[in-house]
Amino acid sequence: MEPSISDLQIESQVHELLDFPVCTNQISSAIYCSNTREVIIDKKKPYNCPYSGSKCTVTGDIQWLLQHLMNDHQVEMHDGRCFSHRYVHHNPKHLHHATWMLTLLDFYGRQFCLYFEAFHLKKTPMYIAFMQFMGDEEEATSFSYTLEVNGNGRKMTWQGVPRSIRDSHKTVRDSQDGLIITRKLALFFSGDNNNSKELKLKISGRVWREH
Repeated sequence: MEPSISDLQIESQVHELLDFPVCTNQISSAIYCSNTREVIIDKKKPYNCPYSGSKCTVTGDIQWLLQHLMNDHQVEMHDGRCFSHRYVHHNPKHLHHATWMLTLLDFYGRQFCLYFEAFHLKKTPMYIAFMQFMGDEEEATSFSYTLEVNGNGRKMTWQGVPRSIRDSHKTVRDSQDGLIITRKLALFFSGDNNNSKELKLKISGRVWREH
């Protein structure tokens, strides 16, 4: 007479055949499964503060960071998918790695960070403008945006996909993933040909969700 097989053994064999994990324990927000070493975490890792004006160590979820940016860093929130901002500096030839005030954009309940920075590419002084999505990379890829700068009968346009704030703004800047303008051209856009002594860049753009 063949030995009997318990219900638990049958269940384990069926799950093994179906390649389906048998969950044996649940602790806090983690679920441990018997046929895998992976741990499924319910709670998302907190985001770092995306403020670029100074080093900030605050972390939290998106709603917490929005309040933090507006209350502690005095960052302004603008509604709508279209925007226009002017970046001014009285002596741009002495700028090295300056960062202008971060701007927040709200588009149908999703928030974006608009950055504008001066930096050097090797020895060439440059400016870069770009956007980042306040959320994870997977959702960020469902959006697109454009940035445009014009003046003196010329126009430059950049179209891209916003990076998630999981990447630091420095990472995005160093990868040159945005609208890049040399200082010489930026001064030309400012209105006085190459003799301009003041930076007066107007950058406009829009954001939309891809279907």
